[in-house]
Amino acid sequence: MLFYAYVKQVTDNSTYRYVIVFASRAVADEWWRAVSTSSVVSFTNSIRRVNAQFYTHDVNQANAANSLTTTGVATQFLGQVFFTLLNDLGGRDLSIIPSPDHFADHISGNSFFIRSKVSPYQYWYCPQSSDATNAVYASHTQRTPFRVSLTDSRYCRDCHNWL
Repeated sequence: MLFYAYVKQVTDNSTYRYVIVFASRAVADEWWRAVSTSSVVSFTNSIRRVNAQFYTHDVNQANAANSLTTTGVATQFLGQVFFTLLNDLGGRDLSIIPSPDHFADHISGNSFFIRSKVSPYQYWYCPQSSDATNAVYASHTQRTPFRVSLTDSRYCRDCHNWL
């Protein structure tokens, strides 16, 4: 199922606004991982993830749309992602992206049960024990909620925003 997001120019409110269309939510997450960990510093400094469907970029450093054609950023997604430049502000229409029926923002600070895509009745399970191995097992009968968080110091966990 297609997944959509907005990207907005961070230095003004009227230019370089895009709708990003991803082949799926998983592709959106993988694209973000590629962009945010890119060796091309101008992209890692320019593009910020506000939430799963909203990004900002500073085109004076790097234009998010160029992430698909700049070597070392996210060229592997060229056939799975496209950017549509929106009209400048000036009183013209803004395309509204469809709201997904159901999705979880995995860095929201909430807990999630993690299960196998191949075998959806198989969950991750971490038994509460006195040993410090913290082993994770696959189980059909038990499951443990996991909290996914970022280790990047540029992300504020209190306000759920990039700094």
